Amino acid sequence: MSELLYTFFITITAIIFVYIALVCVKLMAKAGKFPSNVQLEATNQKLQQAILNSANYTIISTTPDGIILTFNAAAQRWLGYTAEEVIGKTTPEIVHDKNEVVKVAQELSQELGVTIEPGFEVFVAKARLGQVEEREWTYIRKDGSRFPALLSVTPLYDAEENITGFLGIGSDITARKAAEAALRESEYRYATLAQTAPVGIFRNDASGRCIFANERACNLIGSPLEDVLGEGWVQSLHPDDRLRIVREWNQAIKQNLPFKAEYRFRHPNNVINWVISQAIPERGSNGEVTGYIGTMTDINDRKRAEEELLHLSQALESAVEGISQLDTQGHYIKVNPAYAQITGYTPEEMIGMEWTLTVHPDDQEKMMAAYRQMLKNGKVEMEARAMRKDGSAFYKQVVMVKAYNQQQECIGHYCFMKDISDRREVERLKDEFVSVVSHELRTPLTSISGALDLLASKVVPAGSEDAQRMLNIAANNTDRLVRLINDILDIERIESGKIQITPQACNAADLMTQSVEVMEELAEQGGIQLSMSPLSAHLWADPDRIIQVFTNLISNAIKFSPVGATVWVTAKIPEKSELEKFPTPVILFEVKDQGRGIPADKLESIFERFGQVDASDSRQKGGTGLGLAICRSILQHHGGQIWAESTLGEGSTFFFTLPIFPEEQNQEEEFLHLPHTTPQHPPDSTSPLILHCDDDFSVRAVMQVILEKQGYQVMTVASGKEAVEKAKLNQPDAIILNLMMPDMDGWETLALLKQQPETQNVPVIILSGVTPDHNKELSHDVSDWIIKPPDVKLLCRALEKATTKQQAIKVLVVEDDPDLAQVLIAMFNRHGISTFYAQKGREAIQISQNIIPDLLVLDLGLPEWDGFAVVDWLRQHQHLYHVPLVVYTARDLDESDRQRLKLGETLFLTKGRINPQEFEQRVITLLNRIICN
Repeated sequence: MSELLYTFFITITAIIFVYIALVCVKLMAKAGKFPSNVQLEATNQKLQQAILNSANYTIISTTPDGIILTFNAAAQRWLGYTAEEVIGKTTPEIVHDKNEVVKVAQELSQELGVTIEPGFEVFVAKARLGQVEEREWTYIRKDGSRFPALLSVTPLYDAEENITGFLGIGSDITARKAAEAALRESEYRYATLAQTAPVGIFRNDASGRCIFANERACNLIGSPLEDVLGEGWVQSLHPDDRLRIVREWNQAIKQNLPFKAEYRFRHPNNVINWVISQAIPERGSNGEVTGYIGTMTDINDRKRAEEELLHLSQALESAVEGISQLDTQGHYIKVNPAYAQITGYTPEEMIGMEWTLTVHPDDQEKMMAAYRQMLKNGKVEMEARAMRKDGSAFYKQVVMVKAYNQQQECIGHYCFMKDISDRREVERLKDEFVSVVSHELRTPLTSISGALDLLASKVVPAGSEDAQRMLNIAANNTDRLVRLINDILDIERIESGKIQITPQACNAADLMTQSVEVMEELAEQGGIQLSMSPLSAHLWADPDRIIQVFTNLISNAIKFSPVGATVWVTAKIPEKSELEKFPTPVILFEVKDQGRGIPADKLESIFERFGQVDASDSRQKGGTGLGLAICRSILQHHGGQIWAESTLGEGSTFFFTLPIFPEEQNQEEEFLHLPHTTPQHPPDSTSPLILHCDDDFSVRAVMQVILEKQGYQVMTVASGKEAVEKAKLNQPDAIILNLMMPDMDGWETLALLKQQPETQNVPVIILSGVTPDHNKELSHDVSDWIIKPPDVKLLCRALEKATTKQQAIKVLVVEDDPDLAQVLIAMFNRHGISTFYAQKGREAIQISQNIIPDLLVLDLGLPEWDGFAVVDWLRQHQHLYHVPLVVYTARDLDESDRQRLKLGETLFLTKGRINPQEFEQRVITLLNRIICN
């Protein structure tokens, strides 16, 4: 304002001098002489007064004490007072706000370090000191209204530089204040908008350095403001985008062009943010670029949608289901590769093609009807025949969905297509299978029903030969029906994966031996000799399922062989010349018979369901026609193969392979031609101890293997003297003794054993090549006599008899079917075993507490606590947690079920898959072993 005051005085002075000059010129023209000093002084005063009155400022002059001397016209207009009303009065008391004066007095007192009293001195204190006094004040008009003013106070001096008064020049700053307020309001609105905007807002200088960023921008960048400013934002750019964005920014700055790009910021926590950024240049008054202002918008959702759309597009392109889009005229406009492949075309060939070319002529009207229904309902599903490019037909399943544009106008439809030819073929085979099964089930049911009706109605007298024949017919057909149902369930469960194949390490020789032992009784009944050459090699297989394959093949070989024939069961590792046939190392098993043979055209079909050489075989031989199909399914699950070779009139050979462990490939083949035994229960510390004495090392080795496989502990010695010493020391449960030995023979050894108190009660079994004298009874010192080479069954029976302690056996049968329970009780009664019966789970627990059974036969489907709950309860009790258990159920159990059901020694048998004779044999064997232990 001091500059304004200075300009004002200069202007006044210049005007005065110009005016005087003009007056002088005028006077000179009139009188030819200059005016007097009085005239000049009057003129000067008039001029000054004119200037004061014409100025657009309030001009007020005062005495040194603040008495108003001058009050110009502007002051009168703005403040509402006349000059006469204010001249001679003190300024603050007239036009100033007292509170404002007091406040400024306090500020000046602090600033100048002296006390300034509220009054005139507030306005002139700094002017007295020679300082410029310029301050904003509030002027109060006569009517009490107010307006802001900028007041500048200057001292007035006389010729001796003494202050003669003060001059105050004020300007109305109402407009400026309004402009400042408006600017502040605008800035506030801008700041509020910038901070609350849903997009990031930033400003960069002309070099691209950030000078402002709102909170949203900082959040998108992933850094606080102080790290964003300058070039900090560049460091937050994703490494893969940084070079590109810096290059594009520099190019925009260099060319003074707008900037736009999509890029990523990587946050410190590795979160990735996609943004789209746009910025335009800010220009100065001369059009030069002073910086950039821009926005950045979060496009993560859009990028995710684009990525999902890309994945969807890729999925549609790679989908196995055919997908196409057709226009309203029935022309293909989009086709994915699967759709084109199903129809035999390329996608390019199908674009623009009419749909009728891909539909079977006989089904086009059907498709048109479906199309009309789709137009009405928006969607339709159907099945029809389609045509490929090569003219072949196939069945397809079609879903048509109406297609719309953004204006919801129909633009055609989408067609989703699936080739269901395989499903149709499966349905056909299923129908055929059901038909065959229906026939196979009804045939034995008819025989059973007819035979039992004759007996029940007493048409056939009870006890007669006809009655017995009817019973035999019913029993045989029942067995046939059970086998058929089991086979059907087996093959369905195996192929559907519902039966768990549980592979484990097992020995091929053991599996072969067990299988042959199971079939020995059937072979004996048929007058067939079984010959086995097992191969000792390790397999990774489910032993139960592989034994099922063996027994199926051996059973067929026995049934189709004449009396006196031989069935051979062998195994080998293929020769090097044969290895090309097999992609992996395998064992090749063979089951060979001397039967009637199989025609060449039947060698493949016999492995299909109900595939038999002769339809009468199922009735005459008792088969179901499913055994070989089951074998193939089991072997396929093991990675093996099965096939047959045959010569009519000479016999057939069935081959199958199983993969072997890789470490077995280079092992030397080991053949053991002595009988193997079932590896049912490995010996433990509670198993009976058998002392075997024989001077032949190979015999001792083989016998040790046989006995240990039966669950016995075995100790071998080579002489009679050693046998006596070891028997006294170890107290065996039985001794197997050879007779023909050097030094001390078997008889001498037997005599010494019976003389010693420690061994005199140990049963002794003679195992010798010498045949006993059948005309004489065995010595009471000999428990049994077995001829070399031993029949394993006879040897095991002799050992069971020798090691069995006479005691009362208690068996608890838990079965909710009372008829089946009576059958089981009758079986145990034949063996002199005490039997107890419970029909419910809770009842089974009560009886178990009372009798502590030696064996529990348990069904799982029980009322009032099922079998699982019974076992869980028994496990909690000290005297019952080790009870031996036979789980006899119709349910298929997986490994977790078996683990839940284990008590003591546990045997799992499935109803319907084991006949009563097999059940009896296995349970009694278990009981004998329990007694021995």
